[in-house]
Amino acid sequence: MAEGRTVSATELTDKDKWALKICLSIGESLADLISHNDSKKDFTKKYGRVHLSRDAGLGLAGAKLQRDALCTRGRQGKAPYSNRNLRWHPLIIAMETPDYAEEVEEVTTDNKSLVFIIDGDLWYPKDVHKLPKAYCTPFDKWYTIKDELVQWTQEDWTNNSCVIPAMEHSTLEYSVETFAILGISIVSNFYNVDPLKSYNVTLEVFKEHHYSPSSEYPKQSDIVGIILCPLCLTPLNSPPANLNLPVREEVFQAPWRRAKRGEGEAGSLQLFHVVPLKESEIYHTPRLVRYGHRWCNVTTADHSVDETVDFMRAVVEAHERKRRDVR
Repeated sequence: MAEGRTVSATELTDKDKWALKICLSIGESLADLISHNDSKKDFTKKYGRVHLSRDAGLGLAGAKLQRDALCTRGRQGKAPYSNRNLRWHPLIIAMETPDYAEEVEEVTTDNKSLVFIIDGDLWYPKDVHKLPKAYCTPFDKWYTIKDELVQWTQEDWTNNSCVIPAMEHSTLEYSVETFAILGISIVSNFYNVDPLKSYNVTLEVFKEHHYSPSSEYPKQSDIVGIILCPLCLTPLNSPPANLNLPVREEVFQAPWRRAKRGEGEAGSLQLFHVVPLKESEIYHTPRLVRYGHRWCNVTTADHSVDETVDFMRAVVEAHERKRRDVR
């Protein structure tokens, strides 16, 4: 994985700036709905803060909403993945080019730099964020240079961290709207804000920025589904399925490293895709992205909520049959 920041992390197009400023306004407007100043500061620090960069900045510059709604994940392995990037970044990689993108003609190298040939022009990593639409470099395009790339160092990969996985790609509009939906969920569950008020505030912000939400943006009547865990259908500030969970036994943690044990708790908050992401379609949308409990998110694995519920039902029925047979 690229050890440093993604290439051109602080270089933003006018459209990038516009999107990030809408999200900044959403974060500030949601914070204004929180009654207590300490809680307002807490929300801004943990969730609502927006950094004007492609990768949410260093450390906690950009908070959780920006990292989850607007940015791709950090990736491992010797590959040109960005170490976080905007989800609408226009250069993607996939097994096959999806319908929503055009195919890169060729990918080659020039003095330890990737070069993407698009419509006859040469595009280097530092400039690919300026591409006017989505382009994909599919699996087979990498074959001619694979023997050279396997020799690259971590520094070489950091200097070329300029693509995102097609699976995590979304549009600018869907990403901004997802930021708003996740923000509504947070302030409603953890800061005692009326969900209808928070929903209406997002519409006001959109209007102020002359932005019209897409057809994927949930309606006001869908507000209950926005604020509950998608699988167990309980509030995020309650344990999964409202169960009394046993306390996890302490395990050794190196005292010189930052502890992340809280992230592994069953009830901890995780980004949740109601339908699993795939390369051929865009599923990171405000209709399909929620926050959920970690236990519930892990349970779905790479399946949809509906498929998971069907699986659970089959498991319960199998155990019921076994109990009847024992009797």
